[in-house]
Amino acid sequence: MEIKRQLKKKKDPHLHSAAHVLADELSVKLSDKKHFGFYLKMALTHDHDLLRRIAGEVLESKSAKRPGALFAYLLKKSKEKPSTR
Repeated sequence: MEIKRQLKKKKDPHLHSAAHVLADELSVKLSDKKHFGFYLKMALTHDHDLLRRIAGEVLESKSAKRPGALFAYLLKKSKEKPSTR
């Protein structure tokens, strides 16, 4: 009985797709709720694993004053790199 209560969490009605959930996750972790639309566009057009990997790199580099800007820079840099696959 106790386990069911813990698993039942209130869902946000505005987050209705995987892209919305990822965009919310990125904007909260990078302290950039103001640019939720940017993260949503990136979640719709890019691989989610790539976005999470880049966000992890940004969060590991604690010296970033503007983590959202660093995220956008690293994303752009990863797109310019030729794929070796």
